[in-house]
Amino acid sequence: MAAALVAGGGITGPVTIPAAFADGPAAEPPPAACAPAAEHAAVNPVGDPAGPDAPPAPDEPGSRGVGYRTVTIVDQARGGRVLATSVWYPSRSRLPAPARAAVMSRETTPASYEIVPNVGLRSRVAVADAPPEAGPFPLVVFSHGSAGSRVQFASLAEALASHGYVVAAPDHVGDTMADAAAGRSASMVALASDRPLDVRAVLDWMLCAGHPFASMARPDQVAVIGFSFGGLTAVTSTIGFLRAPADPRVRAVVAMSPATEVLSAELLGRVRVPTLLLGGTDDGLTPVERNADRTFRGLTGAADRMEVVVPTATHNSFSDLCDQAYLAGDARVPKAIQTRLRLGALVTCVAPMVDAAQARQVARWYTVAYLERHLRGDTRYDRYLAPDGASALAVPVTVRTAP
Repeated sequence: MAAALVAGGGITGPVTIPAAFADGPAAEPPPAACAPAAEHAAVNPVGDPAGPDAPPAPDEPGSRGVGYRTVTIVDQARGGRVLATSVWYPSRSRLPAPARAAVMSRETTPASYEIVPNVGLRSRVAVADAPPEAGPFPLVVFSHGSAGSRVQFASLAEALASHGYVVAAPDHVGDTMADAAAGRSASMVALASDRPLDVRAVLDWMLCAGHPFASMARPDQVAVIGFSFGGLTAVTSTIGFLRAPADPRVRAVVAMSPATEVLSAELLGRVRVPTLLLGGTDDGLTPVERNADRTFRGLTGAADRMEVVVPTATHNSFSDLCDQAYLAGDARVPKAIQTRLRLGALVTCVAPMVDAAQARQVARWYTVAYLERHLRGDTRYDRYLAPDGASALAVPVTVRTAP
């Protein structure tokens, strides 16, 4: 048996994986009843990394506007499991400049990222229910941390959408901030299976012909990004884990502050897709040495592997916690969530921890560049992924790479 600490948003607990499940199930194709809307040409490398057409720095906003919509996905195969899912997508709509904010029309209403009903952050970028831009675009599924939420990394999702990605982030039923605040708990072993199955259900729905985003999303350019327990979800989505089979549609993985200590060397050796790991030296919940570092060493079969470590970054430094923390002062927020936000901010958002805006810049920089390079095949982003590319960042980082 093996044990690991999983965390996200502050909840922690041991996860013991029965040895009988260590190998995980075999890969299964997606359900035939919900085929992709269309086939698309294979991606080709783009551009000359030494030429004059270098793209803008990957932490900068992309050229597209951003739309935002919340959808409800029902997984009938699992008894009608309901997944509230946030979707960010490219759009030609943009929010007006601050001077014109008073004359915003319905089409340019800012997205609201609610942590509880009617309490949330108003986006400065995304337009609620904006008309989507014609695709197709790569598709990313984001898996939040334990006791987290689907808007935990909204700023990263906005950045990806502005660069031409569709991002879908479900709430993992039984493991959200609201669940934790209400005292509801589920077996961590059950959740370790349910989460990859949630990712699979979201991919099925997003790619299903006739559904709202099917024509926008490329079934041959799919990535999973995960934070904390979601980092475990992201990595295991490609290899299978417990009851969850591997999903062959996933072509790249990004895992931030990943809770991957539980994975055996044999399981890590099965990963074949390019994998990016981000961690912080001061992460006390998923210590980088036992999680991101060990995972990086174990990814010997991956097509590409990369690890980025940020000094004095703690567990939630890459998330939007430090922006959301002020919502704890709203009386409509349950006391248990107020406490979680305040305690999380106390160990994340003040010195000597890294400035959260700088940590999020690192997350945007490497996530965008890595997916552009390894999902879209754009070789112009090699310069940003090279060790000396980090010199442009506001905070020094340690970068490890291996083919």
